[in-house]
Amino acid sequence: MRVVKCINNNVVICADRSGRELVAMGCGLGFSLRAGDLVNERRIEKLFRMENPEETKKLTDLFAKLPPKEIELCSRIVDKATEDLGQKLSPSVYLTLTDHVCFAIERSRQGTVFQNTLLPEVRTFYPREFALGKYALELIERELGIHFPDDEAANIALHLVNAEFENSLSDTLRITQTIHDILAMLSANRTIAFDTQSEFYSEFSVQLKFLVFRAFSKSFYNREEGLFVQAVERVYPREFACAREISRVLQQRCGAALPQAEMAFLAASLHRTCRAI
Repeated sequence: MRVVKCINNNVVICADRSGRELVAMGCGLGFSLRAGDLVNERRIEKLFRMENPEETKKLTDLFAKLPPKEIELCSRIVDKATEDLGQKLSPSVYLTLTDHVCFAIERSRQGTVFQNTLLPEVRTFYPREFALGKYALELIERELGIHFPDDEAANIALHLVNAEFENSLSDTLRITQTIHDILAMLSANRTIAFDTQSEFYSEFSVQLKFLVFRAFSKSFYNREEGLFVQAVERVYPREFACAREISRVLQQRCGAALPQAEMAFLAASLHRTCRAI
């Protein structure tokens, strides 16, 4: 790989054999290098392959103004998340998460910490991502001596959810708020006995989470389940009516109503989560 531009002594924009630009990081990697020089690949500690030149520029601009230790720490958080979640995350997470975490560190040093009003929802709906947020806070405290409340673990979790589903942060916040509102609506419904202590509540929450994600991405399952739909509506009329109400909420929030088959599966799952009344 050859140098395209040195950002500082530790960060270099380089090009691979196909001409694609990458961001390389390593202690002293860019020292004395100039455009066109070969990069000592043994000194590269981390390579970042962004999705487009615009994101590459944003990443290099960000890395140019941040302490290398904080950049490396954020990279370790992403690596841990990739391993624990068992899937490839969007490359933009290096940009968005590093920007967020380093800004949070700066705010904390200035004595400013923000609350996350969706903390209970994030802890419930995204347990794996929230656990990684907690890991990140432990890492930050151990490496930098900065303590954050669980609100910041929730913030980090939301960035990881974005990277998993390739959503914007605003969409993820809207989705999380929608899940919260649907569960609150079910708890307040007097026609059913929605039971948050049921052994099936966690399973239902996960199903609802992915259902709402599919609604926002307009990617419902295409299934012909006419007889099943009729049977569920006949046997579980109150739960099916709740599924219709959920469909109306989704129609209002993201413009996507549930197909009949999705409502039937939701109603059947909802029935298992309710007490007899």
